[in-house]
Amino acid sequence: MSAEEMDNMFETLYNNIGSPQAPGLNAYEKSVFLTKAQDEILKNYFNPKSKGNNTQDGFDDNAKRQVDFSMLTSVETKSSSFGTPLFDTRDNTKSVTLPKELMFAINEMVEVTRTNESKPVILQVIPIKFDEYSRLMCKPYKRPLKYQAWRLTNNQLSNKADIIIGPSDILNKYTIRYIRRPKPIIVSNLDGLTIEGEGTKKLDCELDPILHEEILQRAVELAKIAWTNTGQDNLQAVMQAGQRSE
Repeated sequence: MSAEEMDNMFETLYNNIGSPQAPGLNAYEKSVFLTKAQDEILKNYFNPKSKGNNTQDGFDDNAKRQVDFSMLTSVETKSSSFGTPLFDTRDNTKSVTLPKELMFAINEMVEVTRTNESKPVILQVIPIKFDEYSRLMCKPYKRPLKYQAWRLTNNQLSNKADIIIGPSDILNKYTIRYIRRPKPIIVSNLDGLTIEGEGTKKLDCELDPILHEEILQRAVELAKIAWTNTGQDNLQAVMQAGQRSE
């Protein structure tokens, strides 16, 4: 469904559920509601425990979920741009810059050269939190298991992360498979206004068409809530509207 088709269908659905008193919406407002709906649906559908995920199926739990995220699945490999670690400054720990458009990490691995191994070794990367890192540092062996590496992220420094490997390992390559953040949905030129830095031209929804009607439904719900509720009533209505069937 193109941006123009989404614009027309949004108007139709909005007028059908609205009333003569409902305010008209301009291109910027419709684009804001569509983009917000897109982000909410992605976050709800990735997390099986979300209240907006009625089927309780997260990423990769069924065939539909695989299609839902198929257009946004990306892979990035780094093999020479390793920097000085930001937090764990021990030997062989390196810093990597995570993809700028990263929304959700799916899986990660590193290739290392290891003493007494004739071929490169592949390690699975395990993301850990700072409190978990502190707990692990209290143990006698303060490194990952033999076929694991740790990723310690500091999002306040240009989305960089420390990759922690074994004391005899040398990092050769880091690969991440992830869901990237989609561009906003822009129904027409926004005449000087922007959404996430975009607004000079129309932008179609990047998600698979199977999700387009769900995004429209959610966007219209958000628009209706915006003019029919205020304060606590608005918050409650937003939460209830998000708890819908697919």
